[in-house]
Amino acid sequence: MALPTFFIIGAAKAGTTSLHYYLDLHPEIQMSAVKETHFFAGPPDGRPYELGRVETLERYEALFDPAIPVRGEACPSYASHPFRQGVPERIRELVPDAKLIYSVRDPVERTVSHYRHRVSVGGERRSLREVLGECSDPRQLRETCMSLYASQLENYLRCFPPEQILVVDQAELLTERDAILRQIFSFLEVEPTFASSQFNAELLKTSERRRYPACYNYFVRRVVAPSLRRVPAPMRRSLRRRVERRVFPPLPAPTLDEDLRTRLESLYGGETERLRALTGKDFATWSV
Repeated sequence: MALPTFFIIGAAKAGTTSLHYYLDLHPEIQMSAVKETHFFAGPPDGRPYELGRVETLERYEALFDPAIPVRGEACPSYASHPFRQGVPERIRELVPDAKLIYSVRDPVERTVSHYRHRVSVGGERRSLREVLGECSDPRQLRETCMSLYASQLENYLRCFPPEQILVVDQAELLTERDAILRQIFSFLEVEPTFASSQFNAELLKTSERRRYPACYNYFVRRVVAPSLRRVPAPMRRSLRRRVERRVFPPLPAPTLDEDLRTRLESLYGGETERLRALTGKDFATWSV
């Protein structure tokens, strides 16, 4: 049995799926077969305690190969305080030497993408304006709390030293992928020059979003995925995309009026400045 040596803790809709895929290509790294185990996520929304998709430590450890020295998992719910509380403490208790990768994105763009995700697979049918309502406290909504990067990062800095945390800008992962992956490989202390033609892949692109029935993701995870487990992952993804393009309608882009954009920029302005101070990064392409 083995535990992960590092975690991709988020943020949701900031490239964690692609990053999970890229890192798993490295011969010295094993990523968990189940992405988003939610094992350390704790109770959501005050409901009775539940560990998530992987319920026991024995099942969780079985996801990792002790023969591979560097092992990881990616789970954006690990940076979704206050909806999921106590995650850094639980990780520290079990894996105190863990390295943490936090992928972040322009907070306004991430919020819109998160909303689109909930429309796509979560049954959300309200407009973005209706979802945000008169929101003055971004901690109260899932769509906004995960864009509070400084607050999420500070929660981890209370439990882990800064040298165990690497913050990655998704914009740079898109435009300078090889350089960013070398940085991540060096952080994880594996061969930094490893390269693959499959690094050109970009998973879960916004343009590929469809409008799915509310239970579709559950059906895919519980019924379809187990039956196709022996099919290579690239072939599974290609087959799924072809089927979904034929069956489900494309997801229209949400309207982000100027006044709504201004509200979001105001909500995230102070957080983004604190993130710049914490990381020393300028996030030059962001809108705030």
